[in-house]
Amino acid sequence: MMAGYQVLARRWRPQRFEDLVGQDVVVRTLRNALTSGQIGHAYLFSGLRGVGKTTVARLLAKALNCEHGPTPQPCGVCAACEDITNGSSMDVLELDAASNRGIDDVRELREVARVLPVRDRYRVFILDEAHQLSRDAFAALLKILEEPPAHVVFILASTEKDKFPATILSRCLQVDFRPISADVVAARLQEVAGAEGFALSPAASQMLARAGEGSLRDALSLLDRVHAFCGGDVDEDAVATILGLPPFEVVLALWHALAAGHVSEALAVVEGERHAGRDPVALYEQAVQLLHALLLLSCGADAPSTLPAEPVEALRTEAEGLGTPLLLRLLALAMEQRSLLLGADHPAIAAAVVVGRLALWPRLVRVEALLAGQAPIADSPVPVPTPVPTPRKTDRGASVAPSPTPPASTSPSPRERLLAALEADHQPALAGRVRSAVEVLVDGAVLRLRYSGVPAATLKTMRDCLGLLQTAAERAGLPGIIEVEDTATPANGAPTLRQQVENDDAVRRVLQVFGGRIESVGERS
Repeated sequence: MMAGYQVLARRWRPQRFEDLVGQDVVVRTLRNALTSGQIGHAYLFSGLRGVGKTTVARLLAKALNCEHGPTPQPCGVCAACEDITNGSSMDVLELDAASNRGIDDVRELREVARVLPVRDRYRVFILDEAHQLSRDAFAALLKILEEPPAHVVFILASTEKDKFPATILSRCLQVDFRPISADVVAARLQEVAGAEGFALSPAASQMLARAGEGSLRDALSLLDRVHAFCGGDVDEDAVATILGLPPFEVVLALWHALAAGHVSEALAVVEGERHAGRDPVALYEQAVQLLHALLLLSCGADAPSTLPAEPVEALRTEAEGLGTPLLLRLLALAMEQRSLLLGADHPAIAAAVVVGRLALWPRLVRVEALLAGQAPIADSPVPVPTPVPTPRKTDRGASVAPSPTPPASTSPSPRERLLAALEADHQPALAGRVRSAVEVLVDGAVLRLRYSGVPAATLKTMRDCLGLLQTAAERAGLPGIIEVEDTATPANGAPTLRQQVENDDAVRRVLQVFGGRIESVGERS
């Protein structure tokens, strides 16, 4: 009769503290306690599923009952160690609190706990998912935790520590298990695959580790599935197929559509994934991870192991061209849009909306540049702000041309020197208003900023910012005395409210970008 297949997660369950991965703090805490003889009567192991809580509970039981113990290094070959490994020890009892959660079950456990061990040093009770005990069961358990027999050790394992009563928590030595990092899980998967006799590519191990979400057991179970699918070596394409993830070429196509700001192309990629039977939400998540990888590349970091080796250099060039600030902003936008996907009745439609919004980012950058008094280069996937003086019309209708750009060989004009100082001070809005001035000139010991027919609010804002202007002017080698004046001479009195709105820089730039017209103007009371 052929023996049944044992899954990787069970076959590779650690049998020594040294074999445990990703829980160095837990191992050190328990080893020090065993070495010093400070053995608690009750432990609470809490943490994510599949991070080693029950495994460590069994290892602790071995350490307590090994014939050479209590010891931080149980031999694993004595009768006590072998029985605990096989699950046949009469003095180490594992109970599933989910199915033994009533008060009668705990009362029976209390009666068993009073009996001396049959053979070993301690009688160890391992209660898995202990948070599922009923309120009355917790009350019954509390009594024996308050006055435990000397030969009893309780180990409560749970994924939801917050559901324990405070009275139980205060009587347990609490040991928190942390999620295992993806790099540690990936390294362990590589080790297991090598020992099992098949190859596992680094990108595939990283994909499995991320899918495990901090759980080594879940990652090993996924590796079992993928290996059964492949029948041999495992690569990233096989993992993507099993996990329902899009091929990297599809993710790359979506990124190029987003980078270029092509909404229709980005939505076509999402729709293609839906027709292929894959989850568009998974495509979005992969695009977010690619954005994070590009952000790291733009900072000069090594390429993440999640990226295929071939396109890394091309992606590095793209990332450096976009720059870290822009990529950071794109990643932040993508993370903010994720809330739209949570709880959506139609995730595929929500994913299309989110991707469409992300593809609009070049337009938003152009709007911001225009509102700051800058003009982006047309048809560029990465807007490059360049100063462009804007012609203005006086109230008499005469067009006032901007100052001509001086030849490269001449010295910078006062306007350019002041603008450079303001941009160095990170004052783009103020620089935009200086750029819209009809004239910036040095008149003796005074720096004059002359406007024509601008709203009174604009002049007030400039006069309120004289301190910032003075600091920038002095650093640019210009006079520190600054005067802001309006050279327009209205023929029929002050400009109307509509004229003020029409002459406003921000309004004109918004109309330039989005089109449309001003229907009506009114004041709010």
